[in-house]
Amino acid sequence: MSERTILLVDDEPRLLETCKEALEGPGRAVLTACDGAEALATLARGGVDLVISDLKMPRLSGMELLRRIAEQGLDADVIVLTGYGTVQNAVECLKLGAVDYLLKPFKIAELCAAAGNALRERGLRQEKGKVDQLVAMLNLQSVLSGQNDQRGMVKEFLNQVRAAFEPDGIALFFSRESLGQRRDIALGPFFRAQPQTRGWFAALADRLLRQGRPKLLSAEALGRAMAGVTVDPPASAMGAPVAGGGQATGSVVVLRGAGKPAYTGDDLHLLAIFASHASLCFESQRSCAMLKEVNREILFSLASAVEAKDTYTRGHSERVGAYGVKLGRALSLSGREIELLRMAGELHDIGKIGVPDNILNKPASLTAEETRVMRQHPGIGRTILSKVSALEGVLPIVTHHHERVNGRGYPDGLAGEEIPFLARALCIVDSYEAMISNRAYHAARTPAEAASLLARGAGSQWDAAMVEVWLAVVAGEPG
Repeated sequence: MSERTILLVDDEPRLLETCKEALEGPGRAVLTACDGAEALATLARGGVDLVISDLKMPRLSGMELLRRIAEQGLDADVIVLTGYGTVQNAVECLKLGAVDYLLKPFKIAELCAAAGNALRERGLRQEKGKVDQLVAMLNLQSVLSGQNDQRGMVKEFLNQVRAAFEPDGIALFFSRESLGQRRDIALGPFFRAQPQTRGWFAALADRLLRQGRPKLLSAEALGRAMAGVTVDPPASAMGAPVAGGGQATGSVVVLRGAGKPAYTGDDLHLLAIFASHASLCFESQRSCAMLKEVNREILFSLASAVEAKDTYTRGHSERVGAYGVKLGRALSLSGREIELLRMAGELHDIGKIGVPDNILNKPASLTAEETRVMRQHPGIGRTILSKVSALEGVLPIVTHHHERVNGRGYPDGLAGEEIPFLARALCIVDSYEAMISNRAYHAARTPAEAASLLARGAGSQWDAAMVEVWLAVVAGEPG
């Protein structure tokens, strides 16, 4: 896991030093600031995961620091410390986005526990955010590649942007070169209430297209730039150029009013990817092949995100996918079935993103409760992948790749031909790859030893006919 950075903010130097010593350790770096203004400058440089701040400080209070963090879309969680605790203060801090609230005097153990919980929750949220972003990208690609005309592409692109970013205003401004008979599009309650702002955002879109890079605007920046246009500017906005293959198309802009979380750098990155996907689709039919390759890279990165949690299984899913292709060819499957088997192999363990690291990496036998948690991963995987319509054919394979032909597998205890054909195939190559790899609970076996185990379980754990075919494939492998 990458190092986490904590920023301590307090005007009491001795307390800062004591807390810093307590919180520092392997995988953690601790920075300090004497007030909110200094903290804000540190946060602007990026890289801070958790802020632990006093409320009462000179220059910029902890409460105002919370407001600035929210307004500027700074990506850091906040725990508030105060010796002036009231219910009203606590409620106000939580409303402004604080994740916890500790009263002075507190025990150092309480502070360490609160920081540990906050960092753990942040890690889980970031993992889920990565999955959500990848799912959003896959959905976008699937929807856009299914459109035969640009009007349909524009409509579906805006629908996907609206679903991913929940804006109060969304606009697609076309460049003069590509406008033709198309008109700029500006939707949402913000543009309905303030139509005079369309010209300003159109000018912003033109600058984005000329500069060729996305831009994130805070409430402060919008207030200054739009002073002569409106007295009620949005609280957050971002835009990205839609241009690819040397052909300028336009720019997409999304914005939010007060009361909603400000857009962050991660949001801007995702919008830029959305715009890039859209530009490829708008460009020509030739882009379809490029999108399929992007799709594969996204699928593989999704699987890699899961394997990063388990040091013993890095590369496992890619190898299972490759083995699936070999078995599929040996079974004389169609090109579509072989492709499904490859994708299922690369994604079959995606549900492990919901399994705690201590269970995934446990070197000893799992307890009954740990086994129950581990056996939830096929169902979690199905839930994640079901959000992507293009992966519908993969779902039964991923869901049932731990079933056994004798009915003693999971999650549904299916037996024999009740188990989907491709799931039976994946179960064999998944088991084989696990056998010949180092795991937390066993050393790698030789291919001959793995073949012997498969032969012994043929007809009870694995489909006997498929095992016979796979052993023939393995026997023909060099070395």
